Amino acid sequence: MDSPGQVIGGHILFKGGDLVGVPEPQMQRLRGNRIAMIFQDPMMTLNPVLRIDTQMIETIRTHEKVSRDEARRRSRDMLGRIGISSAEERLKAYPHQFSGGMRQRVSIAIALLHKPDLIIADEPTTALDVTIQSQILYEVQKLCRETSTALIWITHDLAVIAGLADTVCVMYAGKIVESGDVDPVLDEPLHPYTRGLIGSVPGHSRRGEPLPQIPGMIPSLLNLPEGCTFRPRCPRADDDCMEVPEVTSPLHDREVRCFHPHI
Repeated sequence: MDSPGQVIGGHILFKGGDLVGVPEPQMQRLRGNRIAMIFQDPMMTLNPVLRIDTQMIETIRTHEKVSRDEARRRSRDMLGRIGISSAEERLKAYPHQFSGGMRQRVSIAIALLHKPDLIIADEPTTALDVTIQSQILYEVQKLCRETSTALIWITHDLAVIAGLADTVCVMYAGKIVESGDVDPVLDEPLHPYTRGLIGSVPGHSRRGEPLPQIPGMIPSLLNLPEGCTFRPRCPRADDDCMEVPEVTSPLHDREVRCFHPHI
């Protein structure tokens, strides 16, 4: 990890192994090969001064000993699978010749080139209009089913979560505060923060009523409050919350980090 970032605790488990402390050469074999990343901004993936074919062929040949012709064929086929027409011609284009939605499709195609075991998608559809967003969501789900790829989708959009996820983890100030199957978590949230998030979505209030809000602001990760990090904003907080809550399972297949969950 680049400075000043550091891993201060915990484990990163992947296929039964812990990635924390793995030597860099081994991590290089995993990155882009077995674990792929889709960024919110596709230009974090694409080099603006290189043609699309150059970038896709380089990605394949970094991890596999194949000819340029074979790498080019695979690149063209993947662009077609992700919904880009005239894939042979598009390979010759530069990123600036694509729209935002098309650039994101190219980024997704690059992530899928090696049929990875895991894709981590960091809000990849946030900057796109609703129509393009739904198309990309459909295509990613379809390709993951076909290739048996697991998908971690990081987002603040509850509608996307409801339509995409099997399980959901709700995070606050860098820690998971609630997790479980997506329908129970969204329908009957246990943690006050999860409940506040869902309650603040337009459409949950009666007509004419003000939209509920979570008071205050999220704290700086460099200066977290004592005890439960959500305590200063929580309507259920009391003296118990001056201690750091542990993760408990008050309901089957549900975990929550809270002294006073909604049960």
